[in-house]
Amino acid sequence: MDIKELATIRDRMYRDPELLAVYEKGDKNSKGQTRHDFVHGDEVRDLALQLTSKFDQVFPGMIDEVTREFVIPCAAWLHDIGRSINLDTHDIEGARLAKKYLESRGVPADLRQRICRIIALHRAGKVIKQGIKSPEHAIVVIADKCIGDEGRVRPDKAFALRAASLIRFGKWSAARINWWGNAPHDRVNFAIKHAELDLDFHDETKRTGDIVLKLRVDERIARIEEIVTLDWFADSFFACGKAARSFGYYFRIEFNGIRHKWDKTAKNGKGGWMPMPSIQIPRGN
Repeated sequence: MDIKELATIRDRMYRDPELLAVYEKGDKNSKGQTRHDFVHGDEVRDLALQLTSKFDQVFPGMIDEVTREFVIPCAAWLHDIGRSINLDTHDIEGARLAKKYLESRGVPADLRQRICRIIALHRAGKVIKQGIKSPEHAIVVIADKCIGDEGRVRPDKAFALRAASLIRFGKWSAARINWWGNAPHDRVNFAIKHAELDLDFHDETKRTGDIVLKLRVDERIARIEEIVTLDWFADSFFACGKAARSFGYYFRIEFNGIRHKWDKTAKNGKGGWMPMPSIQIPRGN
């Protein structure tokens, strides 16, 4: 099967009624959380392709055409379809659904296996325990974990949080809102007003540097000190750190211009995201 045939399967997949129905069911199953609909699949795919383009420039030849044009976008777009069956095991269920779908479209077994392996291993816990298996796996992990802002919060919860942000009783009231399950996840996403992923190169070779997730956060909704202590947040971006290191890069997060790094000695040795030290340059006379 040549690249043109694969591209046709890929493009039809994105709006295939069969898969859209699967995504809709998964999103309904995830109603207690932020959006996990096909739009989220689009967002993860698009960010994964942007990262792929960046790394393709830095490491020419590392990512071949089939991986770039088919494996990465398919794995990124399909990664959450298993939520239609079971939220807790959506990685495994998603790999099974993807295998069945791709097989029915005549996709070769080796490509099916590569895509399904990424889906089965995309969750933070598995990355932390089992590591990164390939450049394409790393790219999908980073793209998935870095997609999150106020646009992912469901309308009813966004309305409540928007109203809460107008309450002038200090940060305490906004940080204590707990009118529904999984409130911290919604609040953190709603507090993120802008997110941008950037590559900072350490030298002219571009072979080392930082992958930086730059976040503009409304602290009336979620304080930065609170965000960095959330277990799911720490796990997601610790997984990004492993993915970044597979390329020889470090993963950093900027909250309102303040860059943080993972410090394994923080939180009594449990590790945590801590502000990076900076040197204050005195003003000249």
